[in-house]
Order: sequence, then structure tokens, then C-alpha cells
Amino acid sequence: MVIAPAIGEHVTSERNTFRLFDVDMDVVTMRESVDRLISWLDAPFSECRYAVTPNVDHVVMLRNNREFQDIYRDAHLVLADGSPLILASRLLGKPLPERVAGSELVPKLLSAIPADRQLSCFLLGAAPGVADRAARHIHERWPSVQVNGTYSPPLGFEHDDQECERILSRIADVQPELTIVGLGAPKQELWVHRHQTRLASKVALCVGATIDFLAGEKVQAPVWMRRWGLEWTHRLASEPRRLFGRYAKDAWIFPQLVWKEYWRCPKRQA
Repeated sequence: MVIAPAIGEHVTSERNTFRLFDVDMDVVTMRESVDRLISWLDAPFSECRYAVTPNVDHVVMLRNNREFQDIYRDAHLVLADGSPLILASRLLGKPLPERVAGSELVPKLLSAIPADRQLSCFLLGAAPGVADRAARHIHERWPSVQVNGTYSPPLGFEHDDQECERILSRIADVQPELTIVGLGAPKQELWVHRHQTRLASKVALCVGATIDFLAGEKVQAPVWMRRWGLEWTHRLASEPRRLFGRYAKDAWIFPQLVWKEYWRCPKRQA
């Protein structure tokens, strides 16, 4: 059965996306996202495919950052990480099925790896020592997942060509199937996009603080808070100095973006 695309929807042979806030977001559930990633991991290596997980802060940053826009345009999978984006999509008549957060996607992906299939993985990011603890926890929880390397780049590494070469060489030495990148946005997306053609990994996931969560360095919000879109309150309470300014800015700008999107959507222009 062939389903005709809805107004404002862009469909390719591999992807079903809605254009929202000038971003083509994949219309997929968590289960479908995991299935797609596994299919990439099982396929022969041809190029590094990368996934991004936009939240409200990403959408706000995208407005004036051309390189960030290019990153999202070239991404192989764009997953809405944030209840406000899901609510906005429904308000705008472009419903995304559910939130697919990077911090939840990675554990579900690792849990979906069959016991008789060994998956090689590299952890890039987090503070020194954190990725090593995450690697131990991964091995304990998912014995079929082998973390073949970890690295915590120094501050400002993205501007140091030699350091970037060192990272690429570390990854090339072990050639992991999956690289989990936790460098924070937009740094992680910028780095992966710039070096995508040289990344010796089938899949790269740009997933923020996920390595910290896997290591137990940071504690995720309770499930009920995530389910009701209140995870931001937990994170703000955990890191008020770092997050208060960002959340205040996003709270001011994002409703304006939703309003603009509402007035330019096709149904209102008809």
C-alpha cells in the first residue's frame, strides 16, 4: 500500500519526514529508529551515517547558524528529542509520533543487539574517566557490546587540527561499528559533519549527555517526568548555573518560532 504524503511532508525512498522549523524531521517511533540503526550497523560499511536529536535549544540555535542548518540537512536521521517539539508538531498539524531522546535511544539500541552478535563501539566525549566508567557499565549490562575505545578531548579540540587528527586515528585504529558522540550541541554535530567522510565507523550518534548517563555521572529524570515533558525541570534543578540562561532564552524565543510556523503553514495559506 502506498500512502500519499501529507501537505508539507517530504518523502524519499528511505525516509518519511515532516519539515518543521526548517528542519526535515523523521516521522518515526523509537522502535522504528532502533530498527533503522540496526539495519545500518548490519550493512557493509560504505560511509559513516550520522543521527542528530534536535531539541528546543537546537531549533533556537538553527535560526542563525548556517553550518548547523547544513548539518541537519545532511543528517541521515533527525529525531525529535523534546516534548515541546512533539506538542508543536501536533499544534501545527504535522504530528510526530513520539519523542525519541538520544539518552533513551542508545540503551534501547544496545538492548536490541542479539546475544549472538558482537557490536563494537567507541565512546567520544564526557570528562576524563567518565567514558571508561560508561564502558564498564555497558559491558556489564550488554555483554554483546564491546567498547573498543574511549576518548575525552580537551577543551577547544575542535579548533586544533592535530587533535582532530588524533581522534580520527584513534577511531580508525579500532574501526567501531558504532560511535557514540557526547560533546554537547552544536560542537558534536559540527565535528561529526566536518569529519564524516573520514570517520571509520558505520554509525555516529550525536547524543549529548548520554555517556554521562551511561556512566552514572548524571542521573536521568524519573520516567514519569520524561513522559509528561518535565525532564527540563529535573535538569535545571541539577545544573541551574549552566542551564538557567539557556532555558530562559529558549522559553522566550521558541513560542515565537511556533507562532511564525503556525501562520506560514499551508493550511492557513490555503
